[in-house]
Amino acid sequence: QGVTFNLLDTPGHEDFSEDTYRTLTAVDSAIMVIDAAKGIEPQTRKLFEVCRLRSVPIITFINKLDREGRDCFELLDEVADMLALDVCPMSWPVGMGGQFQGVLDLATGRVSRPEGDSREFLGKVDDAPELPPEILDEVELAQGGYPEFDLEAYRHGDLTPVYFGSALKNFGVAELIDAIA
Repeated sequence: QGVTFNLLDTPGHEDFSEDTYRTLTAVDSAIMVIDAAKGIEPQTRKLFEVCRLRSVPIITFINKLDREGRDCFELLDEVADMLALDVCPMSWPVGMGGQFQGVLDLATGRVSRPEGDSREFLGKVDDAPELPPEILDEVELAQGGYPEFDLEAYRHGDLTPVYFGSALKNFGVAELIDAIA
């Protein structure tokens, strides 16, 4: 019983929204997908409010890191401020857009790296990555500036673990699925 929000943020799906609102009254949890360039879109906010009324736990996936997007702290703060929801980064992008070098798993310290002409995730994981100093600074700020994951706060719908990635390029998807499990 899961729902992915951004699938409904496309024009022409307004007729599908009513069914989605009904579905959200019966789910155990939801995945909120946010575009790294656009941030929280109006339909996502509406669907979030339905979840908030029922204290539905939400996992957040910030998508499309392989394209140019907004600053990660700006996106996290938007979720925290606009939705009145504590955020807990569980991964962190190593670059974005043309500078995208992968996704760092904050729990393991491993980086999933792009491969091939398509720059997709094909399984290459760096267990001992050398990260640029600016990424190390960002990670330190993220880990110190946002709350640690708290299972009870998540279950009550007060905290969302946040994963970064690119669904199209298969980055961060396995970590998101593991989090769901």
